[in-house]
Amino acid sequence: MYKNNVNKKQKSSGLGYLLAGAGAAAWWLSKEENRKKFDGWMAQAKNKLNGTEQSGDKEFPVHKAGNPHPKDIEDNKMVEEGAQFAVDYYNKKEQ
Repeated sequence: MYKNNVNKKQKSSGLGYLLAGAGAAAWWLSKEENRKKFDGWMAQAKNKLNGTEQSGDKEFPVHKAGNPHPKDIEDNKMVEEGAQFAVDYYNKKEQ
């Protein structure tokens, strides 16, 4: 019985923190200057996730997955090794 009461209190306080955080974020984003900062941060995070920040490449890296360029030696090696690992794993599992 006591355990259920603790879980309910924890869940309700977590919801309170979530609502307080959402309210604070809404208040902070109400200013134009802060919205511009936030947009900049989101663009920077998107570039980091896409891998465009380091390489300067504008193409999302997943688009070339499974379709390596014939002259891209490193990518072809990686694809070959990946297939080799899967075949070895399957063979060991079957034996």
